[in-house]
Amino acid sequence: MVIYRVPRRESLVRPGSHCPRCGIAIRWYDNIPVASWVLLRGRCRSCRTSIALRYPLVEGITGLAFLVAFWRVGPSATLLVAWAFIAVVVALAFINHDHMVIPNRIVFPALACGLGASIVLDTQHWWQYVAGCLGAGVLALLVSFARPGITRFSEVKMALLLGAVLGPYVLVALPAAAFLGVVCGMTLLFRKKYRLRGRTVFVPYLAAGAVVAMCFGQLAFQAYASM
Repeated sequence: MVIYRVPRRESLVRPGSHCPRCGIAIRWYDNIPVASWVLLRGRCRSCRTSIALRYPLVEGITGLAFLVAFWRVGPSATLLVAWAFIAVVVALAFINHDHMVIPNRIVFPALACGLGASIVLDTQHWWQYVAGCLGAGVLALLVSFARPGITRFSEVKMALLLGAVLGPYVLVALPAAAFLGVVCGMTLLFRKKYRLRGRTVFVPYLAAGAVVAMCFGQLAFQAYASM
């Protein structure tokens, strides 16, 4: 819903979930993530219009990331921040893929809340989150100036958000994003399903790197320290 409505400046509250073709409100039992799509065989109960595979895909990715975060973080206030962060970056990834922008009405409130929560939960190392935010933002900004046309500051805003929430673990997120971007880009290029454009979409890879760092950043740091 967020991915579809926010770029169109539509309300997230009214109207409720409904079929875009017949307009019939979706019943609560037809709105259960993934399960309802499977039970309905990917079609609206009322008009039998096909429901895009993206819906269960987004729900499944988010749910899986939530489970991994719970496994790594455990029940705590930090877990709530991790879940909110994952939900935001997944939404931003798909919005950027569709529209090649990320909405300020999502990223800036998330940035402020994420930085505030990080500082409150780790008062001893608060400076690491400020430094991570500024450092990641400056690095992304330098890349945007070095390669004009590749980004219109979407990646800069995304990098600021990652640094604010991940702190030092942004050093895991950025390389992971770069690696995933290269692997996926080369794979699609060799399969001739990808055409080089004047501007590439990198926010989805930043989002994936962010989830990796949120769940496994500490392990990566420990592995590096033991070397």
